[in-house]
Amino acid sequence: MAFMMKMKRCYFLLLLAGVMFACRNKETKEVEVKTTTFMVDAATTLVDTLLLSEKDTAFVIKPKVAKDPARQTSKAFEINVLFSNKKWPSLNFKQAIGADIYLVKDLDGDDMPELLLRPEWFSSCWASINLFSMKENAWQLIKKGSMYFCAEEYPLAKRIEEKDSKYFLLTDSLADDKFIINKNEIKF
Repeated sequence: MAFMMKMKRCYFLLLLAGVMFACRNKETKEVEVKTTTFMVDAATTLVDTLLLSEKDTAFVIKPKVAKDPARQTSKAFEINVLFSNKKWPSLNFKQAIGADIYLVKDLDGDDMPELLLRPEWFSSCWASINLFSMKENAWQLIKKGSMYFCAEEYPLAKRIEEKDSKYFLLTDSLADDKFIINKNEIKF
């Protein structure tokens, strides 16, 4: 038993020496990070969690709305999006009661990702599609378009295709009383 205790102590000291050896001569850098804090009232606000990639998550802070839009007392709606990547600023979007977000790789060559945001609204199959780019530590709207979006089972992530470093948006369309799929390149 005493031999086992000595072996455990020896292994612990070897592990400690290994960690100290591995940590020597390592530089540490201070990184300034701006964060935004939102106070959320559970009676009037909801938070959606959207997985953007293996490492990045978006938190959409959105208003609770009545199931019947005619009974909705508030007339102005906006959402705020926070990100798990603390280097990314929050994003505010007006005239939305929710959002679907897709993280796009760098499109403009500045080594920063871009975002596609499709806001949710009470009704209608038409939705805007908004391309945001991070400029001077803020999300800036670069392009805005529209899309026909009636199939809820196909969220924005399933409507984006990447091929040869280009991105394409798949949208629904109605032609001659038939739904067809359009594939349009997202141009920066």
